[in-house]
Amino acid sequence: MSKKKADEENGEIAAGRAQPSEKEKLSRLNKRHQKEARKKRWVLLIVILLVLCVLAVGAALDIPYINVAREAGSWIADRFASSGGNEEAAPDYLYFTHPQSAEELEGEVTVLVGVYTGAGEDRAAREIIHLALFIYDRDAGTGETYLIPEASVAYNAAGQQVDLARTLQEEGGEDLLRSTVGNLAGTEVDYLLLVEFWEAVRLLQGLYPPTAVLHENTVFVNPVNGETNFLISGQEVKDADRLLFYLMATDRPDMWAAFDARRERAAAYLPEFFDALAPQSLEGLEEMLSTLGEDYLLDPGTGSALGDSSYLASMMQSFAELDEGELAVKAVPAVEVLNGCGVPDLGKKVGGRLNSLGVPVAGTGGNAKITVDGEEINDFSHEVSTIIYRSVDPKVEAFARYLGVLLSVQDVVSDPGPGPEIILIAGRDLAV
Repeated sequence: MSKKKADEENGEIAAGRAQPSEKEKLSRLNKRHQKEARKKRWVLLIVILLVLCVLAVGAALDIPYINVAREAGSWIADRFASSGGNEEAAPDYLYFTHPQSAEELEGEVTVLVGVYTGAGEDRAAREIIHLALFIYDRDAGTGETYLIPEASVAYNAAGQQVDLARTLQEEGGEDLLRSTVGNLAGTEVDYLLLVEFWEAVRLLQGLYPPTAVLHENTVFVNPVNGETNFLISGQEVKDADRLLFYLMATDRPDMWAAFDARRERAAAYLPEFFDALAPQSLEGLEEMLSTLGEDYLLDPGTGSALGDSSYLASMMQSFAELDEGELAVKAVPAVEVLNGCGVPDLGKKVGGRLNSLGVPVAGTGGNAKITVDGEEINDFSHEVSTIIYRSVDPKVEAFARYLGVLLSVQDVVSDPGPGPEIILIAGRDLAV
């Protein structure tokens, strides 16, 4: 090999040793890229964790603008609820929107209906002869008519007792009426509808009500003039005024038996009445209400007769479109009085006091009991009285607590079970 050629080969080898190969260059470049990628992933992970922490705090404390997680969860739950099953969305009626604030009413939407006498006369002559609370449960899609005795007690601004029948004679009587009914029924009264009796007759007549057929002989006192009416089994009642007499009459000599009979008559007739209205559209019901005069009050109202008529038509439409079995007719519960201290005739005495306060009484002859060694014996150890409510219906609990206020009984307890919905164990404190 020539010296020149050898020098060239040695130079190439030296150059190869001095310069890194292309493979080595790519390896160092990849390592640098991988290091940068890991750094970016760590930064991204830290940012995500910070965002999740902020959203978690916002959801837990319901902080505006950062409670996205809670709102998103609610949105997803609503979507699944609306798409799940074959249930149709609950109808949205006009009167579910407040006529003045335009706020949507949720949950139970209630209308307290009162029929009174004495329109056009001095305020002191007005007297309520019928009260019923119409409740539409938007969540359940069901309705309820809850009858309330006009003899129930309210307390006026001076702290004096006054029957609900005479609340319209008081200053601010409409507010007193709705607040008292709200308390004893355990619900807020959204609407108050007061209708003079003959105005109610005209309203009912325009709705072409179905005929009521009596299934037994009936005796009741006309709530307007106090006359006694005798109706025989099989007799038809179809005139609007006689229908109202039939539905609203209370036989005062035997008040609470007749009040329960009133509930039974309403339970038999109202579903049939609303079913007859079911084919009518809102416009059709508005036309049927066109004969309505001025002797009524809707509070809150729209400020115009036409607007109020639309709201009344919407109320009727909501109950008319309920399916069979979705309208319940109930009344305030009757109270059973038990003697809890052995004072003779205490049950009868307390029962009479309850009657004077407008409270239905189921019985007064029993004694409180206690079980000893498997044997039930009288329990006369109650120094203070106790009110027990056995129903889980919130309205029953509310009435029990209302009763506690009337009698100054503080011990009001729940004990779910069969039998009377409310029991009053009269102690020695009620014997004085």
